[in-house]
Amino acid sequence: LVVRLFDTRDFDAQRLPNASPLYDPYAPGNKNVLIITPEKRAFAYRGTTLAAVALRLLGILPGCVTVWLAFGIAHLATGDRRVAAVAMALTAFNPMFLTVTTAVSNDGLLITLTTAALYVLMQALAQGVTLQRAFVFGVLAGLASLAKLSGALLLPLASAMLVAPRPEHGAATSRPHWSKLIAAVAMLWLLIAGWWYIRNVLLYGEPTGTAMMAAIAHPRRISFLEALAEFEGLRLSYLAVFGHFNVPADGLAYQAFDIFLLACLAGLILHLARRRRSMSAAYWLRVGALAAYPMLTYAALVRWTMMTPASQGRLLFPAIAALSTLMALGLVELAQTTFIIRRHHVAPFAALPAASCIGLFILAAISPFRYVIPAYMPPLVDDLPEGMTPARQRFDAFAEVVGYGVQPQAVYPGDKVRVSVVMRARQPTAFDYLLVVSLLGRDNRPLARFDTFTGGGLLPSSQWRADQMWRDDVDLIVPEDAEAPATLRVQFALYDRGSGDIIPSYDDQGNPGAPVFDGATLLPVASSDKADNSAWIAALGDIGLLQAARFAPSATAGQPLTVTLTWRTLRPTRDAYTTFVHLVDERGTLRAQGDAPPLDGQFPTTRWRAGVTFDDSYPVLLPAELPPGRYRLFVGLYHAADLTRLPAFDRGGKRLPDDSIYLGEVRVVPPT
Repeated sequence: LVVRLFDTRDFDAQRLPNASPLYDPYAPGNKNVLIITPEKRAFAYRGTTLAAVALRLLGILPGCVTVWLAFGIAHLATGDRRVAAVAMALTAFNPMFLTVTTAVSNDGLLITLTTAALYVLMQALAQGVTLQRAFVFGVLAGLASLAKLSGALLLPLASAMLVAPRPEHGAATSRPHWSKLIAAVAMLWLLIAGWWYIRNVLLYGEPTGTAMMAAIAHPRRISFLEALAEFEGLRLSYLAVFGHFNVPADGLAYQAFDIFLLACLAGLILHLARRRRSMSAAYWLRVGALAAYPMLTYAALVRWTMMTPASQGRLLFPAIAALSTLMALGLVELAQTTFIIRRHHVAPFAALPAASCIGLFILAAISPFRYVIPAYMPPLVDDLPEGMTPARQRFDAFAEVVGYGVQPQAVYPGDKVRVSVVMRARQPTAFDYLLVVSLLGRDNRPLARFDTFTGGGLLPSSQWRADQMWRDDVDLIVPEDAEAPATLRVQFALYDRGSGDIIPSYDDQGNPGAPVFDGATLLPVASSDKADNSAWIAALGDIGLLQAARFAPSATAGQPLTVTLTWRTLRPTRDAYTTFVHLVDERGTLRAQGDAPPLDGQFPTTRWRAGVTFDDSYPVLLPAELPPGRYRLFVGLYHAADLTRLPAFDRGGKRLPDDSIYLGEVRVVPPT
């Protein structure tokens, strides 16, 4: 009805989906599900955008009702206005609650309906069970069950009315017969929500429709224990994980929240232990009902999480008033706890309830400015950030790469690599191109890639301005079967999302084609600087050991002879060395050679790390006119810049002549 008040003919134009939204709170960029246009940033609301804003503002109303009802629930349950005030504040100042109740979704209405039903239940348990209250509870439970399936979890709580004792205060009332209470709740619930569950049976073969919902969302099958292991995400997002549950708060906020929860739990246990004899059966029933509802909600959530990723704190918010009441009980109990120190009564936790509420209020107040708004601002930069490597790559006449970075510097298969690239717009364009960030491994084989609108999905190319610079950060996973060691390289490209056409790219010399940039060093998983270094032939300075050499005892002139060396690295070096493999005759004359950097430049000595063992093959092409006979093989390392050889030593520590390691003889035969 509200939407009908606005002109929403621009819905399709405004609903521009982001190409690659990310739902990992700790992944960089692409927090936005939809493209944010300049008009939206300028608050030039109209049409569909204005309708969405109006709906969000309207969501404040049920949120306010929930806060008011939280006070009433806590007061009815405990009879303590201080507990009620704290419970109301814990609800009102929860940053995630404020986010959810102002979002365009059915969550806000569901939360209000379930909270209202809890309020009616507390009225019945504190002031007397009546048929009228049973009817109202049934109506609210039915409406909540239509809003969301979790609303049906209210029904088991109705059983509390069946065993409720007479009110502790006020005039005695006669409780209706249990059959009338059950009929009142069940009849209203079936009348309002029953048809929906019958429809699910007819359409999907089961009343809840959860199998179909999971299939649409993201089906999976995990065990009960695996679902419980996702409690951390549930806990964090109960407090503050904004956006599409992918914009986290600071770690310090979560640590403080953990301490707060522990304090609440300790205080609640203390409260129940101290008052276990003085509390009436009615009090136990009310507190028990408040505790039962979050437990039911969590149990259902665990079941749902086993079917689809759903560890989101907002799914506990139908029970937020109950949870806030229990937390408030614990805080107030701790605040009233005193210790005798030097004959004085001291209450060290007296300010805990007020401090907790003020802390939540501050977090809620700063969250839009510290977390939400920055997450949706394009990552513009004025210059190349410190620590990034200057680079040049031009994309036709539209844009250029000015620098990049890869972190961490050393990784293993299965690790995460963060690739950063800084780009500059050369001129505006009417098209939205996708940026491709590719991770390449041994022999430049593709390992991983990510496609995204530029600016982390927040600055599509149609919004570029000339000379504008921005930074994109992308997380890529190195495959478990990636060949190591190697130099991981990165490559960047732009392509048209509609046609798939790749934008022409040029390197810093103007040569066509996308250049490849060196990145991190990929090390084998078995690398260890504590491994046995006893088996070796010779040492190359203090940077590596030659552990073995393999080659055929005979070779044919005109054909390549492959020599495979097994290296074990000891430490990195700033100098780039080249391996030489020389075939010499009996006079010491060089007759053939196969020189190359280690792994043909894919694991240069500048990237060596202690404890890496790897095989490296060198083809030595034998001249066709090479006379038959016996020849000797020598290997070593020399500096690529000035041809100075790296000192080579035998096992006794003696320096080898010409810093050359003798491998053995090869018999050369004429070609057949």
